[in-house]
Amino acid sequence: MNAPRFAFFDVDNTLINLKSMFSFHDYWYQHWLPAQGRAAPQEYEDICAILDTLARNGESREAINRRYYTFFAGRAVSEVAECAQSWFEQHHHSPGFFITQTQAELQRLQQDGLTPVLVSGSFRAVLAPIADTLGVRHILCTTLLESGQRYSGRIAAPQTIGAGKATAMQDFLQAHGTHPQTCWAFGDDYSDFAMLTAVGHGVLLGGNPRLEDLARLKGLDILRTQPASDGGLPQAAQGSAAG
Repeated sequence: MNAPRFAFFDVDNTLINLKSMFSFHDYWYQHWLPAQGRAAPQEYEDICAILDTLARNGESREAINRRYYTFFAGRAVSEVAECAQSWFEQHHHSPGFFITQTQAELQRLQQDGLTPVLVSGSFRAVLAPIADTLGVRHILCTTLLESGQRYSGRIAAPQTIGAGKATAMQDFLQAHGTHPQTCWAFGDDYSDFAMLTAVGHGVLLGGNPRLEDLARLKGLDILRTQPASDGGLPQAAQGSAAG
């Protein structure tokens, strides 16, 4: 029997047109908590300021990712999952939520017999409804550690950012007895290059001329899509991050 083949997809700004972690952050503080009678505007502003400062100071995506998850400490796992489902229900019917060109590639490769896999620095609760909608069974993502049915604020290795995505993919492929050269990967950012070059068919979403030039040097294909949104850090932090 032939080994299974896989197509790995980054999620934020590759399959969906926003940053799921930070969109969830805004939803948690601006919609979910107020609806529960637990509005915390000062906490929201403080967290946004911390993340904004990290971005201004040029901290790595890995560092910002780790800091972001420290704010989950004490949150009930079940409540985060419920909020994530509510977040998805509000957003996924919005025009442009899914990036149609990448979604079409996922469906094409499924029809060709490849199994799609989501690979993201985001977390499972917010990625699960996206995966379910796309018919994806496998998710490689940030694993949030738990303590007594609540999140501890710590994450497990590997951290699925940058080189960590490639590490998670390599472990996954080894467990399934699959050679990387038979697989595909899609991403949109320089931080995705490790995962794109870890397989036989890497595809960069086009739009950034410098990244496209580097992609060509590395033998990657380029997929043209509509311009992505500028959703990066939470709303209160996006101004300086965009600069």
